[in-house]
Amino acid sequence: MNTQSKTPLFLMEIVIMLFVFAISASICLKVFVYGEKISQEGYNLDQACFETQKAAEYWQNTKGNMEETAQLLQASIEGDELKAYFDEDWNSTQKGPIFTLTMKTRGAYAKIVVKDQEKELFSLETEAVIFGE
Repeated sequence: MNTQSKTPLFLMEIVIMLFVFAISASICLKVFVYGEKISQEGYNLDQACFETQKAAEYWQNTKGNMEETAQLLQASIEGDELKAYFDEDWNSTQKGPIFTLTMKTRGAYAKIVVKDQEKELFSLETEAVIFGE
């Protein structure tokens, strides 16, 4: 008669299945976190494009007037540059900016750059029709 119990074999099988499940769950979690990161980067790029285009259109519509453009963008003029600051939700801010829009002009041409704290997200060069210069 076989008196040996099969309980240890069953417990070993359960432990192995839990181990496989834990590894699968950690891989899935990493995939979801990476997907969220890519989604946020895409959103930030979209917003950077939008803010850059908005600044270019304001500058063109004001016929290259930096003061009017700064007022429309809720920005400030620092030296020869226009600067606008944004928080993590892309709302205009002056404290603790996450994103910075910088516009440098040279005659009828302007270069607009949006950066986060680490790198440039988007840039655009544009031209305005300026009469009387």
